[in-house]
Parts: sequence; structure tokens; C-alpha cells
Amino acid sequence: MTRSTRCEEIVEFTDQSGTRRRIRFVPQSDNSDRWQRLEEVWRTREWQLVGQATVTDVNHWTRPVQTS
Repeated sequence: MTRSTRCEEIVEFTDQSGTRRRIRFVPQSDNSDRWQRLEEVWRTREWQLVGQATVTDVNHWTRPVQTS
């Protein structure tokens, strides 16, 4: 993998009901600024797709939590 290798971005979490969920941003293969946003839930030992859309201009960052 090089600096220019496009990788998918994944956020995985458990919601308040105890359901495991994830959101994936998968780069389109044509090297454009487009990504597929995939929303999935963990059911019966596999990820199941619950929503999907094409999006552009995906940014990723982290920052410290602001406290009062």
C-alpha cells in the first residue's frame, strides 16, 4: 500500500438497543471523488445491507472532546 492507495473508511459501533452497526465508505474504482456509503447491521452471523448511496468529498478526522 502506498500513500496514494485509496482505502475504505469504516465506523463500527453498537447502538442503544445493542445492535452492532457499521458505516463503510468504499471508493469507486474509477478514481473519481465518488464513494459508496454502505450502512450495515450485524444479524445472524453476517453483515446485512440496510442502506446505500453514492457520496462525494469524504473527509475523515478525529479531535479531542470539548468539555465545559
